[in-house]
Amino acid sequence: MSVREQRSVIPTGRTGERASDYLRPNGQALDAHRPSLVALVAAALAFLIAPENTTAAPGNTLAILGAGVQSSEDGPFVSTDYQFLPGDFVYFTLQIAGYRANTNDQYATRKIALSWEVTPEDANGVPLTKPDKGTIETTLHPEDKNWTPKRRASFLIPSFVGAGKFHVHAAVKDLIAGATASADFPFEIGGVHIKPSSTIAVENFGFLRKQNDRQALEVPAFSPGDTVFGRFDITGFHYGSGNQYHVAYGLTVLRPDGKVFLNQPNAAQVQEASFYPAQFVPGNITVTTPPNSAKGQYVLTLTVRDLVSNQSFEMKQAFSIE
Repeated sequence: MSVREQRSVIPTGRTGERASDYLRPNGQALDAHRPSLVALVAAALAFLIAPENTTAAPGNTLAILGAGVQSSEDGPFVSTDYQFLPGDFVYFTLQIAGYRANTNDQYATRKIALSWEVTPEDANGVPLTKPDKGTIETTLHPEDKNWTPKRRASFLIPSFVGAGKFHVHAAVKDLIAGATASADFPFEIGGVHIKPSSTIAVENFGFLRKQNDRQALEVPAFSPGDTVFGRFDITGFHYGSGNQYHVAYGLTVLRPDGKVFLNQPNAAQVQEASFYPAQFVPGNITVTTPPNSAKGQYVLTLTVRDLVSNQSFEMKQAFSIE
């Protein structure tokens, strides 16, 4: 009922009296009834302008609940020994509890305002990707009394990140109470194992029978006419602006008599930039031997160059043709 409607039904008191009898000819209300009119107007205003009170959700303290790392969206949380690989997606789910709300007593509703941010990081706290973040501003009704906000995020693991231990850092903030909460959720990345180096280097070199073989040959022996494949990782290079790297490599192969069999000083060059600093750059070599190749031991010299820091590294590897 509005203020206007309440004032139009002022009680007439004695039988036969009208509401207009409560007013003097000059329009002033009779003193005897002024307090009741004031109280009536005040009650109506209080009803129409219901204040919002700040109340706490169950739990009292802002917290991250039901959170964990997943290998698929809405899948189970991964085990401690599960390993993601470069190029995989990491999925993450979290719920927020213990937030405060502005309560509207008239409508029995609660307004909440939260922000959240989720970031996959390496062991040193360096982000692997840009964070996934957002806000939650909504009105809760009585039937939502046990509701806890739930959010999902996913991240693509960079291609050139080495194996190791990582974590998802989750942080939430209650914009009404000003409270914050955060937690780390570990996960592992498998694949290439890299040893940190301050200068350019070559790691994990191996000869292969076929280009897509996963395991390197224990004894790199080939027959005349075979194609010799090799794979390695370049590490320890420096970065320019925007985590840009620029590396190159070349190779020389000597025959058993010491003469040059193959000379490719500029076999390949790679220049890229990435959000997360690349920990290694993979390299490949291919050496084709003719059917009449001399038998014996061949020596391959691999030279890699860091074109950002102007450094180079050289290594020798032997294979045989039998």
